[in-house]
Amino acid sequence: MKTIEVEIPVTGDAQDYLVAELADVGFEGFVQEDDVLKAYIEARLWDGTKRDWIELWLRSHGIEEPMKETVIDPQNWNARWEETVQPVAVPPFIIKPTWASLPPEHGDKILLEVDPKMSFGTGYHESTRLMLRLMPDVVKEGDVVMDAGTGTGILAIAAARLGAKRAVGFDIDEWAYPNATENVLLNGFADRIEIVEGGIDEVAVGPYDVILANINLNVLLGLLGSFYERLTSRGRLVMAGMLQGDRPRMSEALERTGFVIDTEKTENDWWAVVASKRA
Repeated sequence: MKTIEVEIPVTGDAQDYLVAELADVGFEGFVQEDDVLKAYIEARLWDGTKRDWIELWLRSHGIEEPMKETVIDPQNWNARWEETVQPVAVPPFIIKPTWASLPPEHGDKILLEVDPKMSFGTGYHESTRLMLRLMPDVVKEGDVVMDAGTGTGILAIAAARLGAKRAVGFDIDEWAYPNATENVLLNGFADRIEIVEGGIDEVAVGPYDVILANINLNVLLGLLGSFYERLTSRGRLVMAGMLQGDRPRMSEALERTGFVIDTEKTENDWWAVVASKRA
């Protein structure tokens, strides 16, 4: 079966939005690079309607560079994809899929074993790494944790590794529930982590000691009020998925909601923040 590789010249968080759109119309694989999104679809499903839609999307976002199409002969895609997903060190964690060996030089790190499918959260993206770097100073022994937009479940698993008593992750993405549930079982936390398919209203009100949210600016802005209501008086909110240019808007929204910023961290163009309720 032949496959079409479509190279789309988009960068940053626009790639994440486009992946979600393309997954709904038959694309089954994606490779996100710095300046291009590679999307894969069966040749029989590739037609002028999908081509025109992508071209219209690019024009509407002011992107003049054309997309590129390549026909690829049948291959073992699972094997090729697995070659690209290898262990990633994000101190104090090491993230690895089940098919990769643990590098001996990282044997002292906290292991997160995650097999990603269509869900976001492998450790390859800056926003996931920012969350993992902030969490050891935030999540304490015995905490109750919410993981909003859990994806692969990686942050809920990391919270459990750090000593969280209980964690609940939720996601509206239909791929996230089975993937996160599988990873929770893989790491031995079925008794401490619950995965919910749906939005925040489907999750117990709490209260929560820590809320983790690696999503995007607009979704996070819409959830701030719910986060505030569900946190304990001394609870901490950790958020990523935002660009450095989003900082002024999010900082203003945090203050308006009743939060104060405790810590900030950046990597490349990405920004993450830890906030707590104003005393």
